[in-house]
Parts: sequence; structure tokens; C-alpha cells
Amino acid sequence: MVKALFILFSFAQGMATVRLELRELKDGCLEQRYCCGPDEFPVLKDLETEKQVRFEQPICFQLRLQKTGQIVEVDGQMQARVKLTCGRCLQPFESDLLTDFSLTFTPQAAQRDALEDEEVELDADELGLIYYKEETLDLLQPLQEQIIMALPISPVCDVGCLGLCSECGCDLNKESCDCEKQSFNNKFAALAELKTDKQQTKT
Repeated sequence: MVKALFILFSFAQGMATVRLELRELKDGCLEQRYCCGPDEFPVLKDLETEKQVRFEQPICFQLRLQKTGQIVEVDGQMQARVKLTCGRCLQPFESDLLTDFSLTFTPQAAQRDALEDEEVELDADELGLIYYKEETLDLLQPLQEQIIMALPISPVCDVGCLGLCSECGCDLNKESCDCEKQSFNNKFAALAELKTDKQQTKT
């Protein structure tokens, strides 16, 4: 098993790139823990600038790469701690992100062969493949996607969060109010009551 990392960092036009050289890997395994900051990923940097999320600690990846012929399988785990805004009470809270993922890389030459084969109907996205060229894996975009997919779409500080009063705006987790709660017009509830009335009439 190979325990050496060949990740290279370069900055071109203000953008970081994360690449892995495969020349010394040949057919074998590579394992490595890789930690970085959100500034290395363009989309994450924008999210922090827009104050949609804040990364409280470095983002860490545990990567295991297996090269068989020209196919490279990457199994990994991503860990991060973020500060989000609760969608119910609008209070900031911290949350741990943890996700496992698998990626499959194939040489770009295989893409050209697939395009020339009229019987091939599925493209790379449908097959879940990522193309690489010149014996180099570009990891920036795939790793960034794993972080984004781990972020909650509707962040909530707690499943029992009561949120804000729709009338006065007070935080119902911290205080109560005397606002009259508007009844919710539930058509299904009305149908249930109608059905109950009919059953009582028959009896």
C-alpha cells in the first residue's frame, strides 16, 4: 500500500486547483488525510461571503484511492463543522457535517471512444464517471460537490425548535406571547369532520 500524497496546489487567476498525480501510484492504493480551508473552493468562499454558512474548523477529507488499470476509484469521508442560521428561529447554531462518498475516474480518451461508439447512450454524468487527463486527477470540483451536498437545505437548530411567532416575532423557544394564533384552514380536516357527522347521523 502506498502512503504518500501527491496533491499539488496552484493558483491561477485567483483560483486554487487541487490535483493528484497518478504517475507514481501505478496499480495500487493510496491513503491520506487532507485538510483545507473553504477559501480553496470558489463556491464555498461565495457562501461564506454571502453569510449563508461559516466553516468553524478546517474541512478534512480521508481519501483512499485504488488504481486498477486506467480506472481510479476514490472512497472518502468528509468532516467539517459549520455555523448556520436556523430557518425557524433565525438564531445561529453550529453543526457537524459527516458524509461518505465514492468517485470513479476514467481517462479522457475513454470519453472520445464513447462518443465514437454509436451504441453508447449514457453520458459520463449518467454513469457517474469523472474524466481525467495527462495522468492527473482534478479533485477540486468533486470534493467541493461533496461539501455542498452535505449542507442542509433547510437548516434547523433543533427538531423541536418552536420558531418565531408569526404575529409579534418573538422567539418561542425563549418566551411565550399572548398573540392569537390564526387557525389553519385544513380542507382535509373539514372532510374528516363531515364524515364523522354522517356516521353519527346513521347511528
